Amino acid sequence: MTYRLLALSFMAVFYMIYFGKMLIQRRKGIVTNQIAKGKEHDRSFYVEAVMKVATLVVPLAEVISIVLGTSGLMIMWRVIGMYFAFIGDIIFFLSVYTMKDSWRAGVASSDMNQRKHVTRGIYNYSRNPAFLGFDFVYIGILLMFFNPVLMVLTIFAIVMLHLQILQEEKFLPKVFGKDYLKYKERTSRYAGLGKPSFDKIRLYIYFILLVWSVLYFFTCLAYGGGLSLSWVWIWIVIGAFSLVRVLMLGAGIKGRSRIKIAPVFRWVYRIVFGIFLISFIIIECKVIGAMTAAAPDNLEYVVLLGAGLHGTQPSNPYRARIQKAAEYLLYNENAILIASGGQGYDEAISEAECAKRVLVEQYGIDEDRIILEDKSRDTEENLKNSLAIIGDADASVGIITNGFHECRAMSIAESVGYENVHSVPAKTLFPVGIHYIVREFFGMVEFYLKYEL
Repeated sequence: MTYRLLALSFMAVFYMIYFGKMLIQRRKGIVTNQIAKGKEHDRSFYVEAVMKVATLVVPLAEVISIVLGTSGLMIMWRVIGMYFAFIGDIIFFLSVYTMKDSWRAGVASSDMNQRKHVTRGIYNYSRNPAFLGFDFVYIGILLMFFNPVLMVLTIFAIVMLHLQILQEEKFLPKVFGKDYLKYKERTSRYAGLGKPSFDKIRLYIYFILLVWSVLYFFTCLAYGGGLSLSWVWIWIVIGAFSLVRVLMLGAGIKGRSRIKIAPVFRWVYRIVFGIFLISFIIIECKVIGAMTAAAPDNLEYVVLLGAGLHGTQPSNPYRARIQKAAEYLLYNENAILIASGGQGYDEAISEAECAKRVLVEQYGIDEDRIILEDKSRDTEENLKNSLAIIGDADASVGIITNGFHECRAMSIAESVGYENVHSVPAKTLFPVGIHYIVREFFGMVEFYLKYEL
């Protein structure tokens, strides 16, 4: 229901902006909607007519999809769809606001003397921000409530909007002359700063990272339990760093940079940043690779690592681990589970006791198959204490934890003495799973510093 309300809200805001602007201009005697209203039925007329049909059919299909609640995509795609729709609303608002009374829908040749060639604000970065807003909202709703019919209609509408842009690009030079041609040369059709260059590409990457970091920070707050989510502040740091780089690169591209940095500092920054980036990619590949490991059957023991409680109830990541433990025990009747995890200062019982209760009461696991290890406070203690209970380093043991944590857990297990250890990865819950995956980089760095150096 939440996603339905959000999607309908995004659509409502978008069309309130659209029709609100038309109403404001109508009161000033301005005819905004001039789509397919030309007297001459040429190619431009038919492009606009078909585009008009597309922009009427797609919202109808979107509303039907939202009401039906269709979605064949994972939750992360829904969240990304929310990002697209939200940004689309902002872009569209900025476009009609910046255009003032010069905004029209369709090739408006009848009142060109009443219009100005607007190149400021958002139009300094996009020649067609209103169309870009349409596209973003369309794509956003499609990702939130995906179905094949809506996909076909969305693609059709985006293609028709693009054809409309091409029609307008042929028409506008006749009205604004060389000024428009110069503007067209320096400003991208959809988004950007004209012809691509290395610095511009870097600026775009940092800008996307900036927007993503801000939006994802609030996503983590919403899905991850608020500010109590460990390391959530890292997205603010990444966003701040990206903003600084956008400002620096933008100033350099425009020739306005007043900060002169000695070449030696530039190269030190590049080397350090390069080492960090390469290390990040290598470690993240290992983390993601461990998420897909296949658990072997007939292990003697499986160690269930704790992951926090809300009172006496497991957190969402811990619930996923407990579910994986139940699945493994049900299909491997001789396996013994060691539920590992002590009681935190804000927890009513130990994590081990919580796991036992859920496994016995909800999944019907025989409590004689569950051994409690309720003294540990972190992953290293989980694994050391569990190995002490097992008493045999050569015993076949599986480590049950969320997929994002498997790489570090396995690395620690091997370092503290497990000789025959295997991954039994539970689900990595998205969208917060992306945060956990990124956070694991720093966890792995800590492991290498502690165990490998």
